[in-house]
Amino acid sequence: MAVDNEEDIDSLINCGICRSEMEQPKALTCLHTFCFKCLKNVKHPTDQITCPLCQEDTLLPKGGVDELQNNFFINQLKERKAIRGTGEFKMLCKCCKKDKVNVARCVDCCGFICQDCADLHKTIDPLSNHKVYTIDELRSGEVDISKVWKEQRCHNHKNQILMFFCKTCGIPICMACGLYKHSRPEHDFIEMEPAAEDHKKEMKGLLASCRDVAKRVDTAIKQDDKVKTNLESAMDKASKDLLSAKEKAKEDFLKLLEDNYRANSEKLQKIATERNTNIDSSKTNLSNLQAKLNNAMAMTNQVLTAGSMHDVTSNYTKFTSILGKLKEEQVNSTSDDLQKEIGKDGEGKLRWGLGVAIASNGDIAVADFFAAKVKVYRSDGQYKLSLDTKQGLQGCKTSDPWDVAVSPNQFYVTDLTGMVKIYSLEGQYLKQFPVMSPDGTSSDTDDSELTGLAIDNDGHLLVGNYTKKYISKCKQGGTHISTIKVDIDPDFIAVTPMGRTVVSPGTSNAGVYVLDQTGKHIHTIKAPKDAKSWHPEGVCCSDDGVIYIASRDSENQGGIYSFTEDGEYLGCVTTDVTWANGLAYTYDDGDDKLVVTQYNGPAKVFTFK
Repeated sequence: MAVDNEEDIDSLINCGICRSEMEQPKALTCLHTFCFKCLKNVKHPTDQITCPLCQEDTLLPKGGVDELQNNFFINQLKERKAIRGTGEFKMLCKCCKKDKVNVARCVDCCGFICQDCADLHKTIDPLSNHKVYTIDELRSGEVDISKVWKEQRCHNHKNQILMFFCKTCGIPICMACGLYKHSRPEHDFIEMEPAAEDHKKEMKGLLASCRDVAKRVDTAIKQDDKVKTNLESAMDKASKDLLSAKEKAKEDFLKLLEDNYRANSEKLQKIATERNTNIDSSKTNLSNLQAKLNNAMAMTNQVLTAGSMHDVTSNYTKFTSILGKLKEEQVNSTSDDLQKEIGKDGEGKLRWGLGVAIASNGDIAVADFFAAKVKVYRSDGQYKLSLDTKQGLQGCKTSDPWDVAVSPNQFYVTDLTGMVKIYSLEGQYLKQFPVMSPDGTSSDTDDSELTGLAIDNDGHLLVGNYTKKYISKCKQGGTHISTIKVDIDPDFIAVTPMGRTVVSPGTSNAGVYVLDQTGKHIHTIKAPKDAKSWHPEGVCCSDDGVIYIASRDSENQGGIYSFTEDGEYLGCVTTDVTWANGLAYTYDDGDDKLVVTQYNGPAKVFTFK
């Protein structure tokens, strides 16, 4: 390759990182060369480095950047540029190693030498046969520069000339290299001159082809510039057209806004009317109940304070019957749609809600991990009762409830004791039972921690064992049916209308598994594109087969995302949650409702059509 002018030389010898002349130039596989120190400062994995200019990756030797191939040609170009100047040529003398003014270059010593060493070359016999050119001779143009740099010294053996080319490693080597590190028969090497001739021939052919490519690239760039100019013209015209269309559309748009306002106002009025009707009906019922209570309490009080024994005994049956019925009356005011949180304060305040389940009567049960209780709330969010999960403990085991499920008759709770606990709907502890591993080991004997819990379409319990990574199926009384191994932690479990089991691992960037009724893995639900990051937690399913997944990101902001049973992404339901955990679904009075628990905060209820 001929490099004849200063601009061409500068473009090759200046580092693309520091923009200065390269020191210890190291070449990447893309042929871009940089200073050794500059490459050392580039952040990269241990096995490869990315070119800062063209982004191509270079696999690194075992020694890293230190063992990248040196680009000796760049050093030659630096020297050639230096001798083209007119002033003193000062650099490290090849022979005496002193930083002095160099006056000549010795071809045999492969370097520039000072005046003293040049004089020694004339007087000392071993040096008198060396070919020496003065700086003035080199600058005159009368000397074939390529012959001056025809020989190079070995990087590993400083006094050895690179005389051979190792075909196995693809690098020039010296005689010492041929005897040791590149010895035959493991390595095949030939003399430098025929290797160089073969390489020149091949490189000339490739160079010609690359020149054709370069021409096409230049043409393509010009075409891109032309397209960009045309695009800018088209954009300018389109902008003007849009401006004109804006004025023209104003009247139509204002009319559309007016129509939209009128339609939504009518809809809003209808909702308000229905809401007021419901409120009036509720107030009427409450007023009637109030009248009954006031009358019954007044009559009873009169009989008790002013009536005779005959009055008390003769009215006892009637009064106790009426008072007994009034005592059981449910007093429910009209619910406020803005109320979306449960367990915010008071006795029912949640500390760390995990699993959540919704009973057929609308009650909401939340496993409060830190409180060691399952807290139950009415459908309007009012605290109702707690299930004490410390009951049934043996030894020093802790009882931190993880998940909860509810059947028409009972609550079921998993915790870190390896047991499933059963409670009545009134909160009474009934019994507990272990589940079985695939090898028949009982979960109460192997330090298992039970997590995910669900009831399948046949009314059987599905219990996840976090420690041993399996899901056990059993009857609601605890009788074992079957067990399947899973590849992920079964933190939360749900069952689809088709009987598929959905398993969430509660792990960052992990997928949610969907299994068939035999436990075979069907597919994995992965992070949707619009999720900032993916840490799936609670899962639940709607009656029409929509899978809802609660997730949180690295900053513990959460969201709820919906998918089909086949894993197709439907959309984001909400991102108005923090550190989302458990998730439950119910269909109530024409609306879909999702309840999501949160760390160190109340559970939230989302209602949507």
